[in-house]
Amino acid sequence: MLKFFHQIHLKEHVLVRKGETKVGERVKTLRKNETLNALKGYRERGVRFAVLGIPESIGGVANMEKTGAEAAWGVFLRSFLNIQSNRFFDGNQVLVLGQVDTAELQKRAEELDPKTAYYYQKLHILCAELDDLVAPVIEAVVSAGLIPIVIGGGHNNAYPLLMGTALGLGRKRGIHAINFDAHADFRALEGRHSGNGFSYAKERGYLHKYFAFGLHQSYNPENMLLTMDSSRNVKYQFMDDITYLDKQLMAAIEYVFDDHVPCGIELDMDAIRMMPSNSTSPSGFSLEQARHFVRKCAKSLKPAYLHLPEAAPGSPQQDEVVGKALSYLVTDFIKNITS
Repeated sequence: MLKFFHQIHLKEHVLVRKGETKVGERVKTLRKNETLNALKGYRERGVRFAVLGIPESIGGVANMEKTGAEAAWGVFLRSFLNIQSNRFFDGNQVLVLGQVDTAELQKRAEELDPKTAYYYQKLHILCAELDDLVAPVIEAVVSAGLIPIVIGGGHNNAYPLLMGTALGLGRKRGIHAINFDAHADFRALEGRHSGNGFSYAKERGYLHKYFAFGLHQSYNPENMLLTMDSSRNVKYQFMDDITYLDKQLMAAIEYVFDDHVPCGIELDMDAIRMMPSNSTSPSGFSLEQARHFVRKCAKSLKPAYLHLPEAAPGSPQQDEVVGKALSYLVTDFIKNITS
């Protein structure tokens, strides 16, 4: 279910330099004999965040997208663990938990022949199996009082994230979510994939209020928009209509704000202009605007988790871009909760 990250793995990633301290020298990892049951003890010792990877592209391919999202977790680690630990960000409140063990499911997905009958239906089944791997891990993290930070994979993982968080917090009516995305991912309940994580969560009671921010008019089907229009506690904002980012972002944040209900913060990396992702676009928000979104949400809301899916690097240069972008977003989130 979960491949834990240990100190020996840190040594494989961190480039130690005399006179400097890297974040990878400050973060925590589970000891060899520890399991998820040990998480509460880490919370009691000051850890607040659990970083988790989901290296898969099953949900994206099941939604007729390309592969590549399975690589984001690895390039994030190489970047994040080597940023400076300094007065601005220390890293000692972070537990690098590990990654969901997706190897078998990923292999089964890759072995499917796209030319055979029911190809996408078979991928939908594998995506549902992935849900069953992810949700219990998130539930354990949240139950221990930690905030999950989830990197990599497709946006299909919004569903098990919302489910695991709602169950971990005992929220029978679900939690709220705000999604910075070009696509609303509120498609029909036609079998699980990256395009219907929020609609499944809404249908099954894990999502209460939902705001999709920055949608692209040309890439959201009319039938889905009609469904959202008729769904209770669902709103959206098109990027095409945004004239003053901060004002309209604050209106979105106010919609999901609640002192008593935590809110999942979702940022699909394909919302960032020219970001290597499952749906790279020449039109979108800048990385600085995406960082602004994360900072505002972290400061203004009661964050349940941070989810950064859909990045899909495919070359050494793209590895560096994606790794650094994810690291900026993660540190922005943590710094604006702890400040």
